[in-house]
Amino acid sequence: MMRAWRFSEFGDIHEKYALAEVERPVPGDGEVVIRLQYASLNPADRLLIEGLYPGAGELPLTVGRDGAGLIEDAGTSSRFSAGDEVMILRSDIGITRQGTLAEYVVAPESVVTRVPADWSMAEAASAALVYLTAWKALVVQGNLREGESVLVTGATGGVGIAAVQLAKAMGATVLAMTRDADKGDALRELGADVIVDTDTLTSAVQEHTKGGVDLVIEHLGGAALQEHIDVCGLNGRIMVIGLLAGRMSEVNLGPVLFKQVKIEGVHVGKFVPTQAQDAWRRIVETLDRAGARPLIAETFPMDETLEAFDALRAGHLGKILVQVDSLNDA
Repeated sequence: MMRAWRFSEFGDIHEKYALAEVERPVPGDGEVVIRLQYASLNPADRLLIEGLYPGAGELPLTVGRDGAGLIEDAGTSSRFSAGDEVMILRSDIGITRQGTLAEYVVAPESVVTRVPADWSMAEAASAALVYLTAWKALVVQGNLREGESVLVTGATGGVGIAAVQLAKAMGATVLAMTRDADKGDALRELGADVIVDTDTLTSAVQEHTKGGVDLVIEHLGGAALQEHIDVCGLNGRIMVIGLLAGRMSEVNLGPVLFKQVKIEGVHVGKFVPTQAQDAWRRIVETLDRAGARPLIAETFPMDETLEAFDALRAGHLGKILVQVDSLNDA
């Protein structure tokens, strides 16, 4: 048996998500069992429990897409051995498969990789989903080049911080947008060159770019999209990774036409395992060259997972972790 957070019907997280004793999972062909030490929370985890995120698997279900721990069980032909320190990359874990807010999780070997050298287990658990999303937006689809300018909207969120760090490490001028001026100094330490809000965006773009922003990491959508189109330069690219300001946008297509602005959706779920593995290797190399690491805001014990979700909603700068800590169990 093991402890796992589970819900059996959609609804309020404080009413529907509970810690339970469940059967320990058994691996199938091509799978490994990971004894988790840390799991990382993402906003979509809560939305899934509340029935607001599409594609949930069969209930009862454990959410949690990110996690790191030790290999507990691997097949004889596996590239892993018992005791290896590993982390989970982008997959269906926590969506259609049981997730990482549990003492053990079964994962396809194809979405598992070793914890990077000189990284802590907590750093590894906090990183995969947000950095893979940022990399897909910046590099795979955004084609960021050294010397270009990047506007990161929603810069204090998990993907926003990852985008700031990666863009700076790649030699870009980074404009970080936030409504919270108190977080400006922290964003500068993470790599932002300029801190902007809605009121200062246009003037900052005029001062710090050559005719407009080259790439926008778009968390907002809604009415904000027009302003971000307006500050793009010639051949600007807008990579849409979130819709915090709304799903519907009414835009003037004139600037899109005459500046040849490309607006493109980014969905990290479209990465196949081989793409995720390759992207993750390049992400680690990029962060290591810059001496950058994931930012962790707070870590909660397993019993306080609901409090951890509340802290995530409060908007702390950095990732919220749950220390599953089955490693200390008898």
